[in-house]
This record gives sequence, structure tokens and C-alpha cells, in this order.
Amino acid sequence: IYLNPIFESPSAHKYGAKYYHHVDSNFGPDPRGDEKIWAEENPVDPVTWQWTSADSLFLQLIDDIHDRNMKIIIDGVFNHVGIPFWAFQDVIENGEGSTYSNWFTVTSWDNPETAEDEFDYGGWFGIKDLPVLTEDENGLLPPIRHHIHAVVKRWMDPNGDGNPSDGIDGWRLDVADQVHLNFWKEFRQWVVEINPNAYLVGEVWWDDFWNNTMLNAAPWLEGDAFHGVMNY
Repeated sequence: IYLNPIFESPSAHKYGAKYYHHVDSNFGPDPRGDEKIWAEENPVDPVTWQWTSADSLFLQLIDDIHDRNMKIIIDGVFNHVGIPFWAFQDVIENGEGSTYSNWFTVTSWDNPETAEDEFDYGGWFGIKDLPVLTEDENGLLPPIRHHIHAVVKRWMDPNGDGNPSDGIDGWRLDVADQVHLNFWKEFRQWVVEINPNAYLVGEVWWDDFWNNTMLNAAPWLEGDAFHGVMNY
């Protein structure tokens, strides 16, 4: 079973996450209670992360799927987030003084001395609802990688006992060709360390969307990144 994004997000499509470490509260039995749990956490510190009712229901789904001798992979959207994403909200609130100011491709900061809001940033395909995460020559910046690594461990080995049987069985990685290949090589190492049998499929699609020219997927398949790729 492959699920489209299920992480917390106000959007219907959920490709713009608010949290990667929580299942959307509307998929669980106690949305208001889940919100109270979020408020008790520090999103950047996995030690403070708790399990919401929606999270727990998803973990039960994983168990039920495994009891049927089936596997489950979920969507990892690690190229961009949603406007409500906790780090982006900190940037909106604190501007250049935010701890996370370099997590996003900010092109213009707001000048508090003017009535106009000059704050601007890069969105996926120009869509402002989906702020793009920042990369260096090796992919996503180290603090972002650190956060995503914690997310990977949370969902692949939820109880942290070294046995991945209670976790998901792999990932489908969204717009993977728009994140540096070096990051995906590291991502695969994280995954294999937890579950050597996990499956990774990356979305590797257009070289030129408007002329319907597809990318050659060989670098992602032959470069120790993914087991398979998908396109449209």
C-alpha cells in the first residue's frame, strides 16, 4: 500500500506539511487533543515529540497491514513545506533573526519601517503556498537533514528498539529530481540502517514539462539512491 501525504497539513492534498512528525489530526479520533500535544513540543527537538491520537491510529494501521503480510510506504515531501510549517512560521514572525532564516529561499525581507510587507521567498514551481527548502552543494542544509533524519527514524522504527517491524516499509519521495542526488544517497543510508529491506521510489519526471521531455532516471537508479522511480 502506498499512501499519498498523510502528515499534518491544512491543505486537502497535504503536499505542504505543517509537521513531518505527526499524522494529520483530522485523520485521527481527537483533533483538538492532538493540537494540545503539538503545543507541548519543540518541533526541532525529537526528545520532546509525543504520539498523538492520529499518530497512534496510523501505527495501528501499520500493525494491521503487517498482520496481513502486506507492506506500506508513505509519501515523503522533503523539497518543500507548507506556509504553516513550524520553521517557516518562525521565519515569518522573526524575520532575519529567526534560527531558521536560511532554511528557505528568502529573496526579500520585510522592512518594518514601511507599511508594505516586502517579505518574499521561493515557492515550488512559483507556488507561494509551498515554500522551498534550501540546499547547498550536497542537498538540503545540515539542520534540515538532521530534522528529516529524525522523521525517518520516527516512522521506520516508532518505538526505537532497533526492530523495524512496527514501522513503515519504505518511502515514495516527492519531486525527487529537484533535490540534490547526494541527499538521496544519504537518505538511503539512513533507511537501510533501520531496515535493509525497505523500498525507496523517487518521483523523477520532466526534463522539460512543456515539451513533454522526460528525465533519464539512470543517475537515481544507478547512484545508490532509489530502488525504482515513477513519473507521469
